[in-house]
Amino acid sequence: MSQTAANPARAAPAARTLVVVVHGLGSSAHRLRDVIAAARIAYGPDTQIFAPDLPHGSWLSGARAGAIIGLLLDGIDEQVRLREPDRIVLVGHSVGATLARRLFLVAAGWPSNFRQERDLGHQRPRDWAYKVERIVMLAAFNRGWKISERMSWYYSILFNLVGLFGHVPAPDRGWTPTAFDFRLGAPFMAQTRLHWLAYRRNPPRHLVDKDRPILIQMLGTQDDLISPVDQVDLAVDGSKWAFQQTGYTAAAAGPTQQDYFLIELPDTDHAQAITLTGDPAALRRGHLVQTALTATRPTLAKAALDPALLVDEIDAVDFDVGNTVFVIHGIRDDGFWTHRIAEKVRKHGGLTDTGVTIFRSWTPSYGYFAMLPFVLPWIRREKVEWFADQYVTAFAQYPVSDFHYVGHSNGTYLAARALTDYPAIHFRHVLFAGSVVRRDYPWAQMLNNGRITACQNIVAADDWVVALLPKSVEWIRAFDLGGAGFDGFRDAGLRPALTEYRYLLGGHGAGIGEAHWPEIAAFIVSGKPFPPNPTRTVPGLHDTAPDPTLAILGRLRIGLPALVLAGGLACYLAWSHGGLFGLLLAILVLRFIVLRV
Repeated sequence: MSQTAANPARAAPAARTLVVVVHGLGSSAHRLRDVIAAARIAYGPDTQIFAPDLPHGSWLSGARAGAIIGLLLDGIDEQVRLREPDRIVLVGHSVGATLARRLFLVAAGWPSNFRQERDLGHQRPRDWAYKVERIVMLAAFNRGWKISERMSWYYSILFNLVGLFGHVPAPDRGWTPTAFDFRLGAPFMAQTRLHWLAYRRNPPRHLVDKDRPILIQMLGTQDDLISPVDQVDLAVDGSKWAFQQTGYTAAAAGPTQQDYFLIELPDTDHAQAITLTGDPAALRRGHLVQTALTATRPTLAKAALDPALLVDEIDAVDFDVGNTVFVIHGIRDDGFWTHRIAEKVRKHGGLTDTGVTIFRSWTPSYGYFAMLPFVLPWIRREKVEWFADQYVTAFAQYPVSDFHYVGHSNGTYLAARALTDYPAIHFRHVLFAGSVVRRDYPWAQMLNNGRITACQNIVAADDWVVALLPKSVEWIRAFDLGGAGFDGFRDAGLRPALTEYRYLLGGHGAGIGEAHWPEIAAFIVSGKPFPPNPTRTVPGLHDTAPDPTLAILGRLRIGLPALVLAGGLACYLAWSHGGLFGLLLAILVLRFIVLRV
């Protein structure tokens, strides 16, 4: 890791201000020379600049974001040891801004009980974190990048390539582009957002008002990669006064003092945010960056965008919600039933003495998901990332809420995988029906670690979808699919809170049938598991054993392999009898089946 400093000959050996500058993807410290020069003007010629060239400067870098954070922390440790600065300012561009935010959080080590990812969990808190005066984020990715129609051709092609090379191999095996860690819903991005929300809502108790770091987001009006509503701080800036009728109070002191500011850069796209000299638009950017580096809170408030202007696009923070239930559908399903179960949960949960609903529901849909694409691991991971982004959004909107989960089919996979990949995600009551998760999923460990409070698994006697497809690949360790919806979880019954109902009569959708909605609602609200026979008054809705024919076929594990062989045989026969035209026709037919079945 090399270091680039602006005008090093004039740098004093005992600079009292340390400015850390972090570049973006495919960039370098040299490209941020205008920003470095602006920092020297802002804080004086003796300001120490730490602007390292980091691995993600190469688009071919496979360094993980957590490892880059480690390099930055070590570098700042050395700078602090040598210079002993009185204050520290962090400045970043694009994903460098995201890295700057996260390195501060890791250095602060607060909240102390925040669950970090594996490659960051070993990092210790740094005393210098409390010298960080402000964080300036230029064109920052807060939710992460995603491919959309509004992207330029350059970025669209670039990020499509990143997605291709990132999704095909497993993220923890082989080479994965560094840029992949910064996509929408990626573990690093979601964990960073959750960490920031946790820090700002409960800052270290010994910090006085003036010691809280100021965060300034600067976003170009022509940035086609980042939307203004992607800024997580717009929903909550760490104080309960956000989006209240009184509005922000930048001139106030104490808990009402504003610590977050969003400043728009006119006539600026994503790359231009760091060009501060030249044409009039660049000079105006330079003036605004100087304001961000030096201005007081009242002055920043005058230059910043009023968050109330975006209130129609961002849901207000609601501190009255104490419980939120996710109800997520599965494959071959548009998820309309999720709203019905959510209604039952809200009704069962009741109202407070003031008439406030105790339970809120979160019933988003990722759209129709056919059966065969479900077995592709990169498609499943995309859905997990979608859910992680939904979780963070709900966490931002309902800051004091407990979260519960009802999942069916692929919906069970989303929650199980999210608990594995995102250490800060947690639920209280989790109910699975038609589960496609492996039988050896570590529920007891999740319970012991406080990630869940109770889990109920519903097993159907005639669930041929689970018995023939995910169960057929459970013996392959590389697949994180399994037959828990047909055979049950191995951890079920090891703890009183890990319960399982065997068996409901019916197929893949039996567990979410209307007759069982009251029992589902009772479990989510109170953690009360299904009674031994929850349908005593409705005959024909339960069984004592799985279907014997399905049990035999499931043990043979021929479902998915047979489908693959059948598809290959169909293509071979089409090629043999119809040549290239026959093969193309067969591929079109198979594609139609794959996307519809």
